[in-house]
Amino acid sequence: MLLEKTFCLALLLSLFALQCSGPARTPSLPPKPSNSDDRLAKIKMTDLDGNPVSLQDFAGKPVFLNFWATWCGPCVSEMGSIEKASQQFKDDIVFLAASNESASLIKSYVKRNKLGFKFVRLEGTYLDVYVVSLPTTMLIDAKGQLVEEEEGFRNWTSPSSLEKLKSLVNK
Repeated sequence: MLLEKTFCLALLLSLFALQCSGPARTPSLPPKPSNSDDRLAKIKMTDLDGNPVSLQDFAGKPVFLNFWATWCGPCVSEMGSIEKASQQFKDDIVFLAASNESASLIKSYVKRNKLGFKFVRLEGTYLDVYVVSLPTTMLIDAKGQLVEEEEGFRNWTSPSSLEKLKSLVNK
C-alpha cells in the first residue's frame, strides 16, 4: 500500500514538473521585407480551377487583397461589407479574397453566400507572405505598390473605409 502511494505521488510530481517546464518554443516569423515589392512577389495564388494568378495580371488597376479563411469569424463577418464595396468600386478596383483552404471549400462558401468578387487560393501559408492575423487586407495601388495594410475586421462600407478605397483609386 505504501509502495502504491509512493508510486502515485512520484507520478503526480513528474506530471507537475512536466507542466512547469516553461513555454513551448514557437517558430519565429522572419521580419517583413522592408521593400514591399519583395513581399508582394512572395504571394503565389491560383484561381479556384488551379490556374496561376499573379498580382501582375492586374497591372494598371488598384487591388484590394483580403487574406481570410472560412473558419475565421471576423473574416466571415467582413465579407458582406467587402461584397458591397466591390459592387461600388467594381470598375475601379480589383477585389481578391485569398485563402489557403481547399478550392472546393472556398467554392462552396462563395456559392452559399452569393459573393460576386474574385476568390483565389493562396499557395502556401499565410506566414509565407507575412500575414500573422486574419483577416488582413492589403491595398495595392495601380503601380503595384503596397500602400496600406489593415489587420483585423473592418467594415469596408464605413465612411473611413470608403475614403481609403477612393484614395486608392485616385493614387
